[in-house]
Amino acid sequence: MSESSSNKSKVEFIARIVNPDGQVIEKTVTSYNELPSLEDFDLETKAGFLKDFDKLEKALLSARNEIGEAIAEEYLDKAYKKNRRK
Repeated sequence: MSESSSNKSKVEFIARIVNPDGQVIEKTVTSYNELPSLEDFDLETKAGFLKDFDKLEKALLSARNEIGEAIAEEYLDKAYKKNRRK
């Protein structure tokens, strides 16, 4: 999702690979999700907590999967371009 919204929480992951030669490969993934605000997170009831925790967990797992895919693609793209020049 690439929508920008000030009224939605976002999960942002930054992945960085640093090669032995100092070359840095970096990707950022920002994912807007249906997360309860800190004030609205239900800590009073078990059902409410589980519901809100489920939303949090799903958002984090989704963003984690996106960043893993994005950094792998970036790394492989740079490796392909470097090896193609040989």
